[in-house]
Amino acid sequence: MDRDLQTRFARDITGLPALRQQGDQDFAARTNELSAFMRERDRVPEAAAAHDASEARLGSWLDGQRAADRRGRLSAQRAGALQGVLGRGWSSER
Repeated sequence: MDRDLQTRFARDITGLPALRQQGDQDFAARTNELSAFMRERDRVPEAAAAHDASEARLGSWLDGQRAADRRGRLSAQRAGALQGVLGRGWSSER
């Protein structure tokens, strides 16, 4: 049974709503925001140790992308885009 079918059955059984998928335009906008942050500040944004609210939001988003990648839920295209901004090993950086 493939992962999508398993997820659908699990949602049907538990009654939990489907998770919202981030649209491609939203993902591209966050990736561009991440790239600009890195150029301006020469570091990766951090949610927990953020210097301002926009860094906290961006760091939290990046943490979510890492979590999605660990669970096998991040597409190869999105992983490649993040690798292009952050470099190899982006998903294990912290």
